[in-house]
Amino acid sequence: MTAINERTISVVSPLTGESAGSVPVTEPSDVAAIVAKSRETFETWGMLSPQDRRPLIRSLTRTVVKNMERIADVIVSETGKDRGDAHAEVVLALTTMDYVARTMRKALRPIKGGSWPFLVTRGWTEYHPIGVAGVISPWNYPFYLPMLSVIQALAAGCSVVLKPSEVAPHSGGIIGDLAVEAGLPDGVVTVIHGYGDTGAALVESADVIAFTGSTEVGRLIAQEAVGTFKPLILELGGKDAMIVLEDASLKDAARTAASFGTFNAGQTCVGVERVYVVDEVYDEFVDHVMDAMRSLNAGQGDRGDIGPMIDRRQVSVIESHVADAIDKGATIALGGKRHETADAVYYEPTVVLDVNHTMDVMHEETFGPVVPIMRVPDEATALHLANDSKYGLHGSVWTKDKRRGERIASRMKTGTVAVNDHLINFFYPTIKLGGIGDSGLGGVMSGDGIRAFCVHRSITEARFRPTTMVLGGWLPRRVGPRWWKFLARALFGWRR
Repeated sequence: MTAINERTISVVSPLTGESAGSVPVTEPSDVAAIVAKSRETFETWGMLSPQDRRPLIRSLTRTVVKNMERIADVIVSETGKDRGDAHAEVVLALTTMDYVARTMRKALRPIKGGSWPFLVTRGWTEYHPIGVAGVISPWNYPFYLPMLSVIQALAAGCSVVLKPSEVAPHSGGIIGDLAVEAGLPDGVVTVIHGYGDTGAALVESADVIAFTGSTEVGRLIAQEAVGTFKPLILELGGKDAMIVLEDASLKDAARTAASFGTFNAGQTCVGVERVYVVDEVYDEFVDHVMDAMRSLNAGQGDRGDIGPMIDRRQVSVIESHVADAIDKGATIALGGKRHETADAVYYEPTVVLDVNHTMDVMHEETFGPVVPIMRVPDEATALHLANDSKYGLHGSVWTKDKRRGERIASRMKTGTVAVNDHLINFFYPTIKLGGIGDSGLGGVMSGDGIRAFCVHRSITEARFRPTTMVLGGWLPRRVGPRWWKFLARALFGWRR
């Protein structure tokens, strides 16, 4: 929760109501000069080889380990998260940081092209850093998500200007302090703070933008970038579907639905947002979910499985989705209410039954601890409804038949899918994370995540004489249709 004035962002803990500090606002008019200064740093940082940058990436990783308690303190103070969840967020960041350090040289290695049929030419593609990476991050995972983009941009050779969320500015801003402590060159990571206008100025000035946040803001960023063809990495909203088939391990699936439908108070872009269960196991699955959800507690202390809403404005969205479902015939089997303490606002772990696709809770991002469960007749219907969404970020399939699960996963229209698990893709660094449709553009993690901050340069080199001369392409023209027909038959006509 933030209080706004002209010169600072004052942060108030959503857990205690106490001050969590303040940061100065970077005025939009100052952003272009800050980016220009970062570009000067890039001229040196970007010229280093991946081999030379790697020790500094390693140093930053060690610095994060060393400062784990400090980082967790900041996350808890700004978000009200359970301390264990804050530590987990740091470990997730370290998972990707370690992967990037281990694989960055391979990811940026030139890729050789095959010579056939141009045997007298060789070719390869190189990857070079784009320039200044503007990273704009959200409040739900305020350390992990900015670090995810920052570390990959740095590995690629970009300098970084980071604007953390104004709701949790210190949790992202600490990355700048850690970069200094790790010995990274001065100015290679610059942190700015502000609201939407400061972010818009960064979008205008930086060379590549990595944004994680709402689809609405992502769409505005895309519109701004159209005029410059600026590369974008947009990780936006999700309405992640879970498909539970008749041969699934129902207890595992139910515990997963309860855990990741409510994890981080449901404020997780790859959490369980809607569940489709085939008819013959629906009742048993719901019973398991109810048991799991009843064991959860929204509040503080040792039994605080579900913490406070980080941004109180989100509670109104949750309440409107639940009210819409009730108006259209849904049943609230558990929860369905907010409760407030003197300092914090919580939303109860909630199960919604008798749902259908006319309801907001099944097609709009709720972003709260709400699990709507829909009965479906069969696998085909479940897959059809899972794909009936403007979003495409994450999903999961539950079945004991490995081949069946893989087949359905391959047919889900979403950027990431888990079989007999959920959310793991969010921090599984060796494969790409990204969405389709209203869930975004591009992606992070894996070698693709590092190369997303690069421009490619494809180079050919004649081995002896120019290939174009050997083929007869020089002017004045010395060959005609008969030559090209002969060449086609000789090179390709014999293949079966």
